[in-house]
Amino acid sequence: MVSSYNQKKPLKFLGIKSDPLVKKMINLLMRNGKRSKAENILNKALQSLDHDYPGRALHIFYLGILSGRQDIGVRLKPKPKTRRNKQSFNIYLPRVISPICGLNLGIRSLLKVSRERSITSPLWKNLSKELLKASQNRGEVVDKRYSLNKLAVSNKRRIHFGVRY
Repeated sequence: MVSSYNQKKPLKFLGIKSDPLVKKMINLLMRNGKRSKAENILNKALQSLDHDYPGRALHIFYLGILSGRQDIGVRLKPKPKTRRNKQSFNIYLPRVISPICGLNLGIRSLLKVSRERSITSPLWKNLSKELLKASQNRGEVVDKRYSLNKLAVSNKRRIHFGVRY
């Protein structure tokens, strides 16, 4: 018995290639200049999302990226030279990240988590699962964002916010 997924004519998400977020995702997926492979991976991920949630694939894609974006970054200040006091500790300096850079960092973290997820399943399947989890405010990407925000709030007395572009 052949599943209905293979019988249907595959839906191509080619009309959205002009969108800046989709372009950025394809460029970050691309390895060694293989743009067609990156487009196929993103297309298969969107197709599997569309198969499980008909008509909501793009909505899940955008929600996943927007929930994974980073607003605040944390930079580790180098330890001062010790003179008498031997108890030097790490100082974290929070900084504001511009919205475009935050989206790029969110996409990068989504791709990193989906690449590290499982070697046995293909990348497009892992990417679709991570996009779905991020769109539901769950998963490693959202946990990382919340932990960074928590670290920034705990060190907010040292704030010298400078916007990073």
